Amino acid sequence: MFSKRTKSNRIDSTRHVVLQQLMKKVKSARNVIVPKSPKDGWIRTIRQALGMSGAQFAKKMGYTRNKISILERKEASGDITINQLKELAEGLDAELVYCVVSRKDPEQFIDDQARKKATEIIQKTHQNMCLESQHISNEAQEEQIRFLANEIKREGGKSLWG
Repeated sequence: MFSKRTKSNRIDSTRHVVLQQLMKKVKSARNVIVPKSPKDGWIRTIRQALGMSGAQFAKKMGYTRNKISILERKEASGDITINQLKELAEGLDAELVYCVVSRKDPEQFIDDQARKKATEIIQKTHQNMCLESQHISNEAQEEQIRFLANEIKREGGKSLWG
């Protein structure tokens, strides 16, 4: 049988590999050039580019013209469901591409969050120490913040986001 430590190391190792794979996926999405959505939405724009009327598209989809009009307006306003959009795209022989793109590098986002949490903790501790006349230098506080931020990143989960 494996010792608890060996089992724990295996779990940590597996977790690390999984997190690295997820990080790679998230980073790859940052290379995507996201086109600006047309004012009237993609469905209406593609339909019109194909020279297809709303009534013709409705017939093709087995919908009423009114339903197509409502769905196109819902897309333009951002109120359409992903499943509805996917179905309409299929009707136009198009593919729905769905991607959430991180605004900043995910590792930087994690670093920033860990530093924010560490700073909050150290500042609270420092305030208590000042009340007890145990002031520490700015350099020492900065070193504590760096150390604690690294610990918070290593622990992840609730330590980082809780």
